[in-house]
Amino acid sequence: MASGGDHPDQPRQPRNLQGLLKFAMEATQAEDAPHDSHFEPMDEERRRFLEEALKSLTMDVVKEIEKAMKTLMDPDRVEKDKADAIEIIIDFVQDINAANDFYKVGGFVIIQPGLKSTNSDVRCGTLRLIAELAQNNPFCQEHLLQANILPQVVELLSDEPPVATQAMHAISCMVRHHESSLAAFIDMGGLECILGCIQTDNEKLRIKSSFLMSNLCTEHTAVRDEFIKLNAVERVIAAVRPSKEFEPKLETALSTLNVLTECDEGVQRCQDSSLKLKEKLELVLKLNNGKDECLEQIEYAKTLLNRCFTDDSTGTDR
Repeated sequence: MASGGDHPDQPRQPRNLQGLLKFAMEATQAEDAPHDSHFEPMDEERRRFLEEALKSLTMDVVKEIEKAMKTLMDPDRVEKDKADAIEIIIDFVQDINAANDFYKVGGFVIIQPGLKSTNSDVRCGTLRLIAELAQNNPFCQEHLLQANILPQVVELLSDEPPVATQAMHAISCMVRHHESSLAAFIDMGGLECILGCIQTDNEKLRIKSSFLMSNLCTEHTAVRDEFIKLNAVERVIAAVRPSKEFEPKLETALSTLNVLTECDEGVQRCQDSSLKLKEKLELVLKLNNGKDECLEQIEYAKTLLNRCFTDDSTGTDR
């Protein structure tokens, strides 16, 4: 949220430590620009500048968070103001300690209203906030679970594409490396949700869903086995449609199959002749041979052919 001020050319006031570093660099850029890049002891003048900037940062954060919270809780404020307020809070909680403090001062009270907002920018911003709070942060993951936020986020997977994409990202941050959240997600049919999203036409949602599926299958063989029981192999093969041009949906499908075939059951399901996977893979190689933009899907196809349709001990086709 930029401020007008009397000095529009001054560097933007920082909101976090990354911003402080950028602020300091911009403020001293003119002084350092003519000289070669080098390290030297910090002089007293610059040390005082950074200390004052840090003090200013601390005060600004408190003031901006307070204003943002008031804006979000004010029913008379327009939705754009609320979306801007969420961005301020997101800047703040990128630091894990600040994220935990945000919970401790009651900040989570803004999450449920944000998820229910009629404005898609506010819903997207709230989902991004959840992702920032939860990512690699067991403390916030646990409290988000206790606050029953997960079911509301799952519901937003059926929202408009930008919201659905952010919902999958938030889910990914909430359930990865947190077993109780993952168990709750599975209990509410979360694995089926991931499979449904992988088959969607929303490219960004497919990519995030595939990433989460691959991560969960790699970390938990039981989850991979459960995906296979849900006919994930057959459903993903249905999305393998060879094309003469680079096709993101095809690459996502082949990448997902590579993860699902890291066990015998996955391989055996791929060998079902009625699925025609071998023919599809061979056509992928034929249509995309020599195309640099298709290198990854070519490698995926080769790996699958070797893994599922070649006897490694004899080198003959199965």
